[in-house]
Amino acid sequence: MRERLPVWRAVSGFAVLGSLVLVLLSLAPIYVENYELGQYIHTLAAEPSTAAAPDEILRPKILARARQLGLPVHPGDVQITHAGGKVRLLTKYKVQKDLVLSRLDLHFHPEASTR
Repeated sequence: MRERLPVWRAVSGFAVLGSLVLVLLSLAPIYVENYELGQYIHTLAAEPSTAAAPDEILRPKILARARQLGLPVHPGDVQITHAGGKVRLLTKYKVQKDLVLSRLDLHFHPEASTR
């Protein structure tokens, strides 16, 4: 006959699982916003006019979209490289998320290039 699981072990197991779910739910919006910024950068790179556009046009577009999403992207976080008629758009930024017991530094690097 199997022994029953002690109540304290079941409660602590559910507490650990619940904590993980809460952490995931608190981080999900940041990852969704980063995904949306990445999709915007891919869309921007896919536009035919992007390859010839100067940095002074592209950088404010990326910064404006990041601002709309509430992401802490600064002008120095946006790298634009022109080479051989192609453009590479790279955005590197960090989000700090305070949890109950610690602070997380999340680093994101959405990028795209023209074809």
